[in-house]
Amino acid sequence: MYLEKLVIDNIKRIRKERGISQEKLAEACNTATSYIGLMEIYRNVPKLSTIERIAEALNVDPLIFFTREEELSPESEEKIQHIKNNLLKAIEKELDIILHTR
Repeated sequence: MYLEKLVIDNIKRIRKERGISQEKLAEACNTATSYIGLMEIYRNVPKLSTIERIAEALNVDPLIFFTREEELSPESEEKIQHIKNNLLKAIEKELDIILHTR
């Protein structure tokens, strides 16, 4: 439950900081306005695919939604991007190893 609340709170906070209405966010995510409204009062929990669409609409890395606000700093998004890039490189290496050992 903690992660669900954290993600929803961050989505709502960032949406408001950007001055985006629930309607505009719903439209950008190809979902119903009622879905966004119910999500923001914890009645709907977004799936990962929805979190990705919301992040794209808000122009943020989806991992930012899983970070406590007090941990955020101007460098935080850069750190998240760095971690994401390292993970992608590690996955690519593992895939190469798997594909070349067959």
